[in-house]
Amino acid sequence: MRVLVQLRGEVNQGTDVRDTLGMLNLHRVNHATLVPETDTYRGMVNKVNDWVAHGEPSAEMVETLVRRRGEPAEGDADIDDEWVADNTDYSDVASLAEALVAEETKLQDEGLSPTLRLHPPRGGHDGIKHPIKEGGVLGKQSTEEIDALLEAMR
Repeated sequence: MRVLVQLRGEVNQGTDVRDTLGMLNLHRVNHATLVPETDTYRGMVNKVNDWVAHGEPSAEMVETLVRRRGEPAEGDADIDDEWVADNTDYSDVASLAEALVAEETKLQDEGLSPTLRLHPPRGGHDGIKHPIKEGGVLGKQSTEEIDALLEAMR
């Protein structure tokens, strides 16, 4: 499973990239989503690589994201162990996060919004004009790097 975080806006974006970001449920800057590791999603990630940071997050970071930034698809409630036990097949947020990382379920299947609205990173970005290899934050990141980015944006 990968997490994608949109870091660049719509300026100078082609319509194909904009449509792909829409299909990935990334509609605004600082929005994130979880996608499975399939050939279809891999191609979509390659197309939007210059506008997003992506990587495989740890289960602890997914749990933190769901607790702090998860939203029900309908209604307005805080996502906690009680909500998860009442509305999903899982007993708590930690077990839901483990299932998400193992690609056993998706946020939409559990009644959650597929988009996680994040806070802009505390301390700022290292650079949103360059890929990770050139000292920026765009493109594929390691688990430690994506966890650090998500921690700054939680």
